[in-house]
Amino acid sequence: MGCIPTKTLVGSAKAIHTAKRGAEFGFGVSGLEINWPRIRERKDKIVNSIVSGTERSLQRNPRIDLIRGWARFTGPGRLGVGDRIIEAERVIIATGVAPNIPDIPGLKEAGFFTNESVMDMESLPASMVIFGGGPEGMEFGQIFHRLGVQMTILQRRDRVLPREDEEISRELEVILREEGIAILTRAVPTRVEKLAGGRVAVTATVAGKQERIEADRILVAAGRRPHHLAELGLERAGIEGDPDKGIRVDETLRTTAPNVWAIGDVLGRLQHTHFAVYTSGIAVWNALRGEARKYDTSRIPGGVFTDPEVASVGLTAEEAQAQGRRVKIGKHPMRAVGRAQAMGETRGFTKFVVDADTNAVLGMHVLAHLGADLLPQGILMMHTGSIDPLQACVCIHPTLSEGVKSAAVNLKPLDAVATATGDLPDEEQH
Repeated sequence: MGCIPTKTLVGSAKAIHTAKRGAEFGFGVSGLEINWPRIRERKDKIVNSIVSGTERSLQRNPRIDLIRGWARFTGPGRLGVGDRIIEAERVIIATGVAPNIPDIPGLKEAGFFTNESVMDMESLPASMVIFGGGPEGMEFGQIFHRLGVQMTILQRRDRVLPREDEEISRELEVILREEGIAILTRAVPTRVEKLAGGRVAVTATVAGKQERIEADRILVAAGRRPHHLAELGLERAGIEGDPDKGIRVDETLRTTAPNVWAIGDVLGRLQHTHFAVYTSGIAVWNALRGEARKYDTSRIPGGVFTDPEVASVGLTAEEAQAQGRRVKIGKHPMRAVGRAQAMGETRGFTKFVVDADTNAVLGMHVLAHLGADLLPQGILMMHTGSIDPLQACVCIHPTLSEGVKSAAVNLKPLDAVATATGDLPDEEQH
């Protein structure tokens, strides 16, 4: 999806949205103009700065040769890039992912944007329909809605962000609908037609009934799949992989070929840059040191950069119970946090899932302004093995982190916890 490109668009959309809320903060704004070319220019400038900086660091390292081109295995320990053959004792595969395009009649003929191409479209359409209610669909739906585009999101499952804590995903759905975004769940696109003037019509089965949605453009945000896996020639090197599921590795990230490791998105597991960085460190160490360090996904966090942000790590309460654990839940609403009130960012809450027998943090789930920046407190507690240090810490007042500590202090047995944030206390913790 492009972490930095999308976050620059999130930043622009947030600034526009905040300006429109000026009256809440005691000021007025007139003549607000959305300039998509300037927004896109800002995005490109930031991305180019980061990319060029990375390339310079690679080029300055005398031990690194940067070769541009499409690589493919020609045999064990042999790679072809164009007419060039490269031999290596050890190889690490980090080819990433590409947009997943569903096979829907008429989609190709009607034309569509992917999560990559949509950021470079020449102009903003009046309306857009998104296929997919996962992280990409949610982020782009809110971005373009705030830029003045009428947005409709079609989600196959019964809720958006189905991998997240259910309470959080349903609360976010309410927030986005209140903002003006149309979200249709249990919606399966079955046909696309190209209309006069470049518009499109999508026929979808929505909760068992057929509906027709017209829009100017389509954005396919139906997830991602390993990038060009079928074209890498894996079989020539003895590497097992599936174009849809990714490359097969063991717990040390070694593939079925003894001298080849794979990392990041191409594993078909967690598609995050930070997961790629984490696995790269393990694979490089194992490849160069001949050791067998193992990777562990249980404490790898994830984030969705909507407004408010969704961030999570570890287990939900339901997942913990399915493992036979007794759990306690700690929750605290952002509306009861003084700094959140001062910032005008009171939507959402923080939730901890804690083992009732050991006090170990099993999971943390956040829906809040800057929620992804609040999550590391929970990640650290997962590494320490107990929530006790967070309960004992002193937070600066007023900060958003006070809400995290309050959630840690408010632990109760699962059956005693309110299931809706509307039932949470409003009192600020001092």
